[in-house]
Amino acid sequence: MGKLMSWTMLFIITSFGYVTCIDGIHPTSSECLPAQNSSMDTIYKSNRRTLLDSLAKNVPLQNGFFNTSVGNGSDRVYGLAWCRADVSPKTCGKCLNDTITASLTSCPESKSLVTYLSLCSLGFSNDSFFGELWDSSSSSSNGGDNFDDPLVFSKGFSMMQSLIGNVSSQPLMFEMGVVDVGSDGKRYGLGQCRRDISKLDCEKCLEDLLTTYNKFVLNQTWWDMRAMSCGLWYDHVRFYQDDFRENRDDSEVSNPIPSGGEKWYKGDMTLVFVAFLVLHWI
Repeated sequence: MGKLMSWTMLFIITSFGYVTCIDGIHPTSSECLPAQNSSMDTIYKSNRRTLLDSLAKNVPLQNGFFNTSVGNGSDRVYGLAWCRADVSPKTCGKCLNDTITASLTSCPESKSLVTYLSLCSLGFSNDSFFGELWDSSSSSSNGGDNFDDPLVFSKGFSMMQSLIGNVSSQPLMFEMGVVDVGSDGKRYGLGQCRRDISKLDCEKCLEDLLTTYNKFVLNQTWWDMRAMSCGLWYDHVRFYQDDFRENRDDSEVSNPIPSGGEKWYKGDMTLVFVAFLVLHWI
């Protein structure tokens, strides 16, 4: 029996812990892959929980990126997560814990899942995807009714285009940028990729985001574009610290922690968009 990967996108709107699954415009709660048998389901769920515990612990301690796998054979689960490079380990951990809790509450039977938020991204699957570019889905948000002068926006957008070329060459696969736009102040940007993908895939991911969403963010004072493998952030106010590396508490960075059973905590989650990719078997 072979297997066919059919990626079905589900958007999840999460606000203060409440989750609603949406497939297109129709609410659904049946798109999570059902267990093939109870024994396999129990083992896989246990491995998945162990893996997610490990990610939640280790990502904040490893400069915001960690990948691992748990289990053997058909019960093996692969996962990775990353946080935006400018956030603190504490903020990174909270984002991941909140995301894990909300996602598994909504789709507890899911064998394959990917989420990407403004501050953190996470994915797991029963097939290895390490080093692969996930470009099946993406999302963008913007400042709504807050518009810049087109000439100001053009300068800021050009800065972001230039920034893309520098992201992949950085040790942690992220780069910050700033441009002076005269009397309107400055515009700030940040680009980042998953550290397990190639430089070529990193640039492709970022360029695809700009190409896909450039019309949707036209003349906006702030916007972001997010996918599982990369992200771009832009604002008219400085949203990161230029010296955050120096301010990072080195005591919070250590060697990976073995997978364990630490419980997740729930926290308030502002409105986020989560994309689920469900793997169907035949």
